[in-house]
Amino acid sequence: MAITTAERKQRVSTLKEEHEDYFQTEGKLKALYIPKMAYRPSGKDELHVSFFPSEMEKEEDIYTEFVSIDYVSEDPKRTLYLLPYNPHWKSEYELITSNSGFQRHMIPVSELKVINDVTDRNKDKLSTAGMMDNATTAKMVGKVTDLFSLNNPDETPSSALVDKLEEINQTLITLTKVILKYR
Repeated sequence: MAITTAERKQRVSTLKEEHEDYFQTEGKLKALYIPKMAYRPSGKDELHVSFFPSEMEKEEDIYTEFVSIDYVSEDPKRTLYLLPYNPHWKSEYELITSNSGFQRHMIPVSELKVINDVTDRNKDKLSTAGMMDNATTAKMVGKVTDLFSLNNPDETPSSALVDKLEEINQTLITLTKVILKYR
């Protein structure tokens, strides 16, 4: 079932919210954001996205991410891509016509530049939140390193090994809680 224009606009707006920090940080408050389906056209070896001529005629960089036909993100990492404006788009990008008569220009995904993804954004949030300064980070790394420096199991009494593994488990649980807190 096709979605309505209003639903599509709402879904695009919701999708764009994930990338707002990037757009604001880069001063691209009116960035042209157009999520698209990535697909492998028949006779082609790589994935492509397609843009309508009206989208290309805006003569702007286009930001995109991969979505389904219903504008649901298909990338768990929510990767943001950039298609830099190409003044030669009419001649360089193949023009196709759909069965319903709509024309679009096909662009190989390899021409898109990866801007960032959720992993990058979460790293940025953690570092800007000042969660841990360098001394705290070094202390945590040292503690984890100490925990993982196990003796040879054949030379270690099994109870000592179990205790060390329990310490590792507790540290991992604590780290997971800290990471989840800043998501």
